[in-house]
This record gives sequence, C-alpha cells and structure tokens, in this order.
Amino acid sequence: MEKNEKQAEKFLQWLNNNYTNQKQKLLAFCNDKKYKFDDDIFSDTFLKIYEKIRASGINDDSEKGFENYLFMAFKQNLHREKLYARNLKRDENNANIAALNEMFLNQKLTQEEKLLSDLRKDFTTLYLMQKVEENFDAEHFYLFRLKTFTGMTYRQLYEHTGIKGARQKVVAVKNWLKANVTKQEVDKVFNALYGNLFF
Repeated sequence: MEKNEKQAEKFLQWLNNNYTNQKQKLLAFCNDKKYKFDDDIFSDTFLKIYEKIRASGINDDSEKGFENYLFMAFKQNLHREKLYARNLKRDENNANIAALNEMFLNQKLTQEEKLLSDLRKDFTTLYLMQKVEENFDAEHFYLFRLKTFTGMTYRQLYEHTGIKGARQKVVAVKNWLKANVTKQEVDKVFNALYGNLFF
C-alpha cells in the first residue's frame, strides 16, 4: 500500500512538472483527430489515474509510463463522453425507453469493443517503438519510425533522409521484432497496464 501511495505521489509530481506540455500534446491529438478538447475530461482523467494508482499501483511508473497511461486514459474518456452525449441526445428524442435502452447497450458494447481495439493498436505501436529504441541505434530507430508513421516507400525514405542502406536497416528492425516480440507478450503487458482502464 505504501508503494502505491509513493507511486501516486510520483505521478502527481510528474504531472505538476509536465502539465502544460502534456496538455499541449493532448490538444494536438484532439485537433488531429477532429475531437473537441474538454478541460473537464482532462482534469477528471488525471484525478482518476491518481486514485487508481493509489488503490492498485502501476507497473511502469517511469515518465514514459505515466505519459502512456495518461494518453490512453484521456482517449478512452473522450470516447466515453462522446458516446454518452450521443445517447443522451437520442434519449431526449425517443419515447420508446425500452427499445432505446436495448439499442444503447448494444451500441455501447460495439463502441467499447472498437475503443479497446483502437487502444490496443496504439499501445502496440508505442510498445514496438520502445523495443526498437532500446535495442537499436538512433539511425535504425529514426528510419523505422519514419517508415511506420509516414508509409513512405523505401525509395522515398532514402530520398528523404539520404541515409544509405535505409531499406536494409528498416528490414533488419522488422526481422528483429518478428523474432523477439510476440503478440502474446504485447497482450500480456497491455492487459497488465490497461486491463482495468475502463473506469
């Protein structure tokens, strides 16, 4: 319990030192996805994270771990708020409460399944990037990240960076990931970190 308290305080200290930076990153994420940034959701997210860490701790209490947790929780809360608002509006316009309730439950399940799938994809990308960063030099990491996030062809990658052997470096990273990181490993870490994320 004492460890959880220390982790929770460490999270608050990290948030205090990085509040503006994290808010700007989440604002940029919302703008990119055409979501409406909500200060209340932002505040509610880190308060819930704090309480959750106090209650059950967190596996990764590094700065990157806190940042990943905040991003995942904020994104999940945005989707839940959007779903709630959409169904509230529908409720006001539909007198058939029983039919509406059934429709809401079915849609909620579908939305949460989609959200969980999106979160898993985002986490998998972050996890793989972390593994590459830990096991390769900066040039390999840079090329792999550029290839992954831009979808450039290998020719475009070489033309953009001027790095010889760009294709071979990216392929080497991909082969290493296939040989050393399994889906089961990623799923296990994801479930340990975010399995109870749905507040």
